[in-house]
Formats: sequence, structure tokens, C-alpha cells
Amino acid sequence: MNSSHQGAFDCFLKLLEEYGQDYLVKVLRRSTSFEGTGLCDVCPKDKKSPATSVCLDCNELMCSTCVGYHRRTSASKEHKLNELTAALTDKCQVHPSIYLKSYCPQCDVLVCERCMVDTHKGHVDAWKDAITAAEDLKCKLNGIIDEIKDISLNKHSIEKEEKEQLADLDEQRQRAKQAIDTRVDEVCKLAKVCAEKAKEEVDKAYLDIKLQLQITNKITSLEKQLKAYENMVNDASVSSVVKNHTEWETSLKEMLDTHSPTSPVPVLRFQTITWAETAIQQAMGAVVIGEITPTLITQHQLQCSKDPKEWPSAVDSMPGGDVVVGTWCKADKTKQRIIICSSTGDIKKEIKVTGLRGLTVLRDGTIAATVWDGSTQEVRIYTKYGGMMSSFKCSTPGRITVNHEGHMVVMDDRTDTCGKVMVYHTDGTQIRVFTDTSSKPVQYTKYITTTPSCDVIISDPNDRCIRVYTPEGQLRYTYGGEGVMKGSHGVCVDEDGTIFISDLHADNIHQVSPAGQFMRYVLTAKDGLWKPIAVCINQEGHLVVAQNDGWIKTYKYK
Repeated sequence: MNSSHQGAFDCFLKLLEEYGQDYLVKVLRRSTSFEGTGLCDVCPKDKKSPATSVCLDCNELMCSTCVGYHRRTSASKEHKLNELTAALTDKCQVHPSIYLKSYCPQCDVLVCERCMVDTHKGHVDAWKDAITAAEDLKCKLNGIIDEIKDISLNKHSIEKEEKEQLADLDEQRQRAKQAIDTRVDEVCKLAKVCAEKAKEEVDKAYLDIKLQLQITNKITSLEKQLKAYENMVNDASVSSVVKNHTEWETSLKEMLDTHSPTSPVPVLRFQTITWAETAIQQAMGAVVIGEITPTLITQHQLQCSKDPKEWPSAVDSMPGGDVVVGTWCKADKTKQRIIICSSTGDIKKEIKVTGLRGLTVLRDGTIAATVWDGSTQEVRIYTKYGGMMSSFKCSTPGRITVNHEGHMVVMDDRTDTCGKVMVYHTDGTQIRVFTDTSSKPVQYTKYITTTPSCDVIISDPNDRCIRVYTPEGQLRYTYGGEGVMKGSHGVCVDEDGTIFISDLHADNIHQVSPAGQFMRYVLTAKDGLWKPIAVCINQEGHLVVAQNDGWIKTYKYK
């Protein structure tokens, strides 16, 4: 054996030792060429003809004669055959005489059989026939092309949706400009209020300084006091002087410091800030583009009675993520209940509460519920295990919430246009009461919540709006009304003061700024929303929605 053959044989033995017999068999099976010429895999070993095609189903090279037999055989006549002349035209740059007949997906390149045992050794399980690989890649690309074609086919519906979106965009622009104008008015009003306060501070400072400067009027009384001290000092005995000189000296020095004409004279002025423009910009707010699309996190459906009909009427969240739902049954009050369940719908506790009107979760994880059943009109405190801890009388109680100070706020459920908003300590001691007035006859229960600053928000289905009050009961502003909302029901506020209002009859939820400006429809019927009746923000800051059909859905909205 000459030296060149000996070197090749040593290389072969090294590959055999390193990768094993099975590996080399696979490589050699793929290598059916002599100096890069592919031979037919079907012809007898001693009479192989040059391959002209490849069968993608059998993964075999074939000459023109065998291709004819292959196409006429019933078992293989449907197989896909590709001509090699059109497919395999590139040769290896490292081994110029050998065609690139294989594809390595791991490296995303075409390789020859020598590269398969050299630079691509170990990638054997990933190899593909070059033509098969090209067909797979073509199929993938054609799939993307088909998706693009679908866009063209749906041009009419896309144009329609585009027109709707552009019309909605025009409305958004107008609402944004209106919000800016409204904010300008609010900032101007706020500036005027601040100006009045500053003027009051100027007047107060003026009087203080004036009092300090008016020494002349005090000199007469000073002279009398000084004459008395002078007589007392000069007429005092030795022992009296020794005994009282410290007290007299202190008093005389105070008189001297107070009435001395050499005391510094304060200067009264109004100092402006250099960053006024920045402060105004912050007060005005900012333009926001591209809000996050809400993501449905969890959903489950409560098993409610259908005859008589029972449906969710209130929802709140407990520490730890459990959901508390109150149900309403107009035909049979005994079916009303409080349901405590996990976020995925596993029921942990049911509490039967005849005459249930509303509920809220207190800071300690207990549940406050309003009950109106005939003469029984009260607020009850339940543990999460269903035991009633305490109760207190409350006239005609309706919806209930808890503010950031831990006080319970109850909306009465009378049909009078003037309803009472009652604020209580958890022990039942009443803190204050103020009046909420509807412009239309009250037929439907009002909803209630509070902001981080303890403002009270009343959602009024009768007037189709919300009214926002200061903690003391002064009306700040109203949002909604006919043409804006079809039915204002559940309402809640997140930690930023953003307000969420469920519009039961429009199948959407309004997102409103703390200043009362429309921001967006955070959820609509397009998101699968149907008759949202109650809402709350859970401990994770997600929006929980209770639908009229019993579905409880949790969304991430920011």
C-alpha cells in the first residue's frame, strides 16, 4: 500500500473508531457518486447507470429507465420525482469535483459527502437530501406567500375595518382635544384657587410684619412698665435685689429685644419658580399612543339557578387572589348568596344571605355585606369561612365599598331621587352622611366605589353616568349621560386613580382618567365581553369582570 493510500486508510480507521460502524454506513449510503457523478440506486450493482432523477418519497436516485418503471408501477406511480440536472448544479468549494447533495439543517447549508464526515461530522441525524430540503423550504415560503395572498383576498373587509378605525381615530382626536381644553380650564381654575390662597398668605404675612413694625403705639405702655421696674429696683432692699435680680433682668431684656428699633425688618415679596413650564406640562398630562391590549388571564362560569333566574350582582377580590361574588335573585331572595372561589373557579365557601344587596372585602380579609329583607336592614361582617362576626343597623342599605382609610361607605337603595351616602367605622359608628341626587326617577340600584384620595364615586344606571364627590360630599364632576353610556353599572378604581365603568347594555367597559376624561374602551364585545354587571381590581392589579351570564373573567389591562 503506497503512502497516499495508507493515509486515507488511517483516516478511515480513525473515523470508524471515533463514530462507529453505523455512522459510516449512513454516510457511505449517501455517497453513490464517483468524482461527483450520482449513480442509480435501483439498477443492479454491476450495471448502474447515471442518475437523472430523485424520488422524494423513496429518497433514492434513479436513472431514466428506472424512472419509467417507477412511474408505471401502481405502488409508486403517485411518488414525486425531481430531475437532478435542475436541482444539483452547485459543487463544494472545499471539494470542487463533488456536488452538494445533502442539507445540514443544524448549519443551514448544503454539503457534499466528504464534508459530512469532516466539518459536519456528528450532524448525521439532522441531514436531509438537498432536493427534499429545498422542497420543504419552498413549502414553508409558499405558506407565508399564501398568508399574504389572504390579505389581498380580504381587501374589502380590511377596507371596511380601516374606515371604521379611521372614523374612530377622528373621534379619539376630537376627544383628546376636548380633554385638553377641559384640562386647561381645570388648571386655570386650580391656578386661580392657588392664587387666592397665595394672596391670603400675603395678607397674613403683611399683618404679622405690620404688627412687628408698630412699635410706637407700644412705647406708652413700655414707659409705664419701665417706670414701675425702675422704682422697684431703686427702692428694693439688698436681700430683695439678690433674690429677684435674675427674674427682673430676664423681663427687662425681653422688653429690650421686643421693642428695639434696631431689629431686622422682614421683607414681604412673592417668589416665583423657574420650572413653571415643566410644572404646567405635568399638570396638563401627556398624549399616549398604543395602549396595551387587555389579556384574558383566567375565566370561569358560576353555576347559577336558571329558574328562578340568579345572576352575579357584586364582585370583589380577597388578599391572596380569591374572588368574592354576590348573587341576586329577584323572584326568590332566599337563593341569594356570597360565593368565595379561587381565580380559576374552585368554590371554597358559599354563604346563604337572604336579602343580599352588596358586598365588599375589608382590609383584614373579612367580608362586609348589606342586607335588606323586610324589617331586617343592616350591615353584616362575615369571616371568609362563613361565620357572622358582627352586624349593625343601617337604613335601606344598597351597595357597599371600603375606602382607603378603612371606612365602609354605603349607598342607600331607596327609590327617591335624593339618596343617602353613609360612611361608617367598622364597628357601626356613623362618621358622616351626604346626599346623591339623580335627575331621573330611580328604578335601578346605584353602584359605589372610592378613589385612593377617598373621593366617592356613584355609578347611576338611571342617569347613565357616574358622579364623583369629595369625601365630604361636594360634587366634583359628572361623566357619562345619554349618548355616552347606555347603562352605567359596576364601577371600580385602580391604584393610579383610573376609573373603570361597566356599561351593561353596550357590552363594554369605559376607562376614564382621574379627572373624568374618556381614555378608551378597555374591553368591548369584540373581546368576548357580554353584559358586564360588576367590576373590581384584584390584589395583582388586574381587572375582574362579572358578567350577567355568570362568567367571571380576569384581565391584565396594563
